[in-house]
Parts: sequence; C-alpha cells; structure tokens
Amino acid sequence: MTDLLLKGGRVLDPSQGLDGNLDVAVKGGSIAEVAASIDPAGTGRVVDVSGKLVVPGLIDLHCHVYKGVDETGIDADVGGVRAGVTTMVDAGSAGAYTFGGFPEHIVPRARTRILCMIHIGRAGLAYMPEIADRDDIDVDHTVDIIRANRPLIRGVKVRAVGPAVPKIGIEMVTLAKRAAEEGGVKLMVHIGDPYITEGPTLTRQLLPLLRPGDILTHLLTGNPGRILDETGTVLPELLDAQERGVCLDPAMGRFNFSFETARAALDQGVRPSTISTDLTIPGRLNTVHSLTEMMSRFMALGLELEDVVRMVTVNPARALGMDDTLGSLAVGREADITVLDDVQGSWSFFDSRRESIKGSRALVPALTVRAGEMIAPDWGPRPWGWLPDPA
Repeated sequence: MTDLLLKGGRVLDPSQGLDGNLDVAVKGGSIAEVAASIDPAGTGRVVDVSGKLVVPGLIDLHCHVYKGVDETGIDADVGGVRAGVTTMVDAGSAGAYTFGGFPEHIVPRARTRILCMIHIGRAGLAYMPEIADRDDIDVDHTVDIIRANRPLIRGVKVRAVGPAVPKIGIEMVTLAKRAAEEGGVKLMVHIGDPYITEGPTLTRQLLPLLRPGDILTHLLTGNPGRILDETGTVLPELLDAQERGVCLDPAMGRFNFSFETARAALDQGVRPSTISTDLTIPGRLNTVHSLTEMMSRFMALGLELEDVVRMVTVNPARALGMDDTLGSLAVGREADITVLDDVQGSWSFFDSRRESIKGSRALVPALTVRAGEMIAPDWGPRPWGWLPDPA
C-alpha cells in the first residue's frame, strides 16, 4: 500500500533529467515510484498538486540555526520544513568549544534535517569578532570534534574577514584548511567584509588554496574582498577556482549580496554552483526572507527555472558529499520533496544595499514532504505571506 501519492504536478528533477507531468508515490518514508498516471487505488492519501512544481527537497547550504550561541540563530523548522526546505546546513555558528549543545539541543528537536560546518574559531559565533588573534583557533580540538561528530559535521568554516586579517593574515585560512583536511571534510570560506573601508583583504590569496569541492561562500558580495577588481573585472583566481571544481555559493545574508557584482560576474562567465540564504532571524524579517525568494531573485537575474532548482538540490547535495542520498527523487531515496507554486506577476527584489531589480516569477512553498511526512508551510516572513514585494 502506498502511503502518499502526489498527483498531477510538474516534476522537475535535474539529478535524473526529469521534467514533465508525473506522479510521485511514497511508501515507508521513501520514494516508491515516479511515473505518469499512477493508479491511486489503495493509496493512504492522494494529494492533487496539479499546476504546481514538484522538486527534490530543497537544501540550504548556508544558514544559522544554533539558537542560544549565535543570538541571531533562527528556529530550524521556521527556515526549514515550514519554508519548503528539507535540509539546512548551519555554517559555523558553533566552534569546537561550543559545539556540544548543537547535537544535543538543536538537531533532535528539528523535523528538518540539520547538518553543519564547524567554525575554526574555537567559540564559533558566541562572541564577535570570533577570531581576534591566533589564540582563538584550536586546530587539534577542532579535528577531534569533527571526528567525534561525523556525519553531522560536513566541513570547517572560516570567515576570512575581521580584525585578525591584518594580524595573522592568510594563516586564518591555512589553519582552517589543515583542520578540514585532517578531519576529512570540506572547507567553507566566507569572503566580503562590510566593516572595513581600507586595509588588506584575503580573497586573492585564499582562492588558490581551495581544492575541488571546497566552498567559497558570499560569492556575490559587494564588500571589500569581493571577486571583482577595482575595474569591475572578475579575478582570474576566481575563474581558475571555478574551473578546478570549487563550489561557488552566493549566500545572500544581510550584508553580502550585490546585484552589481552578480551582473558583472554572470556576464563574465562566473557560474554559481548553489543558492543559499545565510538565514538568521533578522535576515528572514528584513533582507533574505526565504530560500524560495533567493531562487526567484536568480530567475530575475536571468537564470532558468531548471538552473535554480539544480542549485538548491543536486548541487548542494554534491557539495556536501551526499549526492548519493540527497537532492533527488530517485526511487528508493528518502522521500524529501518540495512542492512549489510558480506565481506570475511583477515583483521587486532587493540586494543588501537596497538596490532593486524586477522579476516576473515568484516561487512559493506549497507543501513539504520530509522523510515521507507531509508538513504545511507557515504563513511566511512578510505580513502578506511568502510573495516578494510588488513591483
């Protein structure tokens, strides 16, 4: 007996090259069948999703859900299953000295799947700046925590910004890289510093250090340390990193997304690998809003629907080293499914500096299925719900 049948939707699954009107059957928490006109007889529950998009469960590669340590950390299910997102990756809220509460208090209470990048700063984001000098980094203990918490920990995060840059420079990144390599995980590096007007930045130095599979986050920041030089030309080191397989993640956040940078980068051949939010409480209320809105913004920048779906499903799954389990509607996989409305209209989208662009499509969460369980979205981040600002 099939537990759940999603019937009549447009199934779009880049991992399998699927794009068409298909039904999706779920049994025992797993994908049982994806086919046209599945017979509903004997199905526990049939849900008509005609006119809607059915895609693999969305993955947010960069967010902050460690409430209590990072004071801006959002409730995982508010940004997760209640927003159409089945997997969230906390990007460095916890360091080696503050990690203990994460698997004990955050992960077990969430219906959303939670993974994390551990911060190379020993206290994570418990205080700021998290790295003021070399003493704030404990590589050996970080490696011990990684080894004790696999597969929850998927990488090491370093913010290559702040007052430590002129003090210890590129050593911030090399120490994080050492911890990632010894722990057998990926490296995620944050670029873009909104708090400096002059002084050194590390982007050109760190890009050659990134190996295939490492993650450069805040790709499209407009702040010092961005991927454009003073003439607006993409750094050759960035293009080299792209060619050798570094994951390019444009995590928006409150301070690190620029339409000017995005247009220049896209025009010069930069291909973002993923879409993520850097979601926090104030970000949800004021700037970022949701992963689905970030997808809509990239469509307003000229990307196709299939591109943005790939960037929140199979691509982040690959970045996590989990494309054998996440990011696909393949039969036998755990049933993580996102159902979306594709709303036509005239919308305004804003970057971190309140520059705006217009778009004609807005993706809105309609239903989340997490491990076979149906979960309805909440009201949304705005007074009127999920839709963006009217143009």
